[in-house]
Amino acid sequence: MNSNKYYIGIIVRVILIVIVSLSLAFVSFKTNYLYSIMGLIIVVSIQTWNLINYILKRRDDLKRMLEYIKENNPTMYFSQSRTYPFNELGYFLNEVGDIVREVRIEKENQFRYTQYIVENIRIGLFSFDQNGKIEIINTAAKSLLAIPEIKSVDLLEKVLPGLPDTLKKMNPADQKVIVFKTNGKIQHLAFRLSFFKIGEKEIKVVSFQDIKNELDEKEMESWQKLIRVLTHEIINSITPVTTLTGTIKGFFKSNNNISENTIQQTVTGLELIEERGKALIDFVNKFRSLTKLPTPKFEEVKVAELVRGIEILKRDELAEKNIQLRISLDDETRVIVCDRSLIEHVLINLLNNAADAVCTNTELKGKSITIKSIINNDQRPIICVIDNGSGIPENLQEEIFIPFFTTKEQGSGIGLSLARQIMRLHEGTISVNSKPGVETVFSLVF
Repeated sequence: MNSNKYYIGIIVRVILIVIVSLSLAFVSFKTNYLYSIMGLIIVVSIQTWNLINYILKRRDDLKRMLEYIKENNPTMYFSQSRTYPFNELGYFLNEVGDIVREVRIEKENQFRYTQYIVENIRIGLFSFDQNGKIEIINTAAKSLLAIPEIKSVDLLEKVLPGLPDTLKKMNPADQKVIVFKTNGKIQHLAFRLSFFKIGEKEIKVVSFQDIKNELDEKEMESWQKLIRVLTHEIINSITPVTTLTGTIKGFFKSNNNISENTIQQTVTGLELIEERGKALIDFVNKFRSLTKLPTPKFEEVKVAELVRGIEILKRDELAEKNIQLRISLDDETRVIVCDRSLIEHVLINLLNNAADAVCTNTELKGKSITIKSIINNDQRPIICVIDNGSGIPENLQEEIFIPFFTTKEQGSGIGLSLARQIMRLHEGTISVNSKPGVETVFSLVF
């Protein structure tokens, strides 16, 4: 093997130097032959220089190896010829180099692909470090904020006052919608933030988009649904009033002599008109209640205390209906910031609805309702009300939050709508997930 030849060459040269050195020592001590001594000194010097030169030539090759590894120079190639002393190592390094080049090319392609997506996506994206320096900003972000270029997140103060402080204080679970007017156009920018660390460097990634069109569509859809409900309720009240009014008027126009029977029918008709009028007034008052919610008085409330207070309040009432109320708390010390009375109102309404649902399920043997507290992936507290009642069909699971929409004969249709408004005042949400006949879960996310 060529590497062995290299080591043999070193050994032979060292042995020769040792032999000549011993000869020089012998001659120096035993004789006075000056020329012989000088000759041996010259020989030793030549052999030493030859050994050093032999090693130095290989040192340059080793240096090239280290440069190859350090710089990953794709043009550098290590010799594998049979006359080369390190051809085996050269072969190995060339294999490693090929792998490194492939990985490098793959990473470069992935980087270009990611860069292409970031630049062409319609969502605005930018990232900044703990000092506020912007690392990356894409074309969509510049367009939405109407800026050509920006180096620091603090400079966004000139674009939108208060935005830098808002972004720095945001948590990964938060979403902020900010109204922004640029070039005469109003935008509703929804901001979300992600956080990660690279070594000791903290990076925040902000994504945002204009949701005005979506909001307009939702608003229009909500108005249409509300108008349908209002129209239905008003027509149901006005139609019998109009009919009875015409009938009563006919009594008095066709009869010159008003009989006792006519008077009785008139009184009955007026009573019905009064009843429908009161129903319409009651409907309007309920509608007004949706727009006159009290301002929340926020305080720190322990979830355990809140839930157990509701349990004490409703336990006996539910027990009379043979409904078992269960409590499941994942953390006895968890605290939420809320208006306690408003949240209690929401929970009581959900418990009443759950009780109605389990009572209508005639095939159900064990009626149960569970109040459960958990925390989601975004570390936000959730209170769930779970029942095993009749459930809600999938096509109605969003409809039930529309004002005055109800599936109950005696229902007002404002309870869940009020609950949604109350949760919005708390910057939270209420949602439902129901499998009819199996389980229905209402979730309050704070």
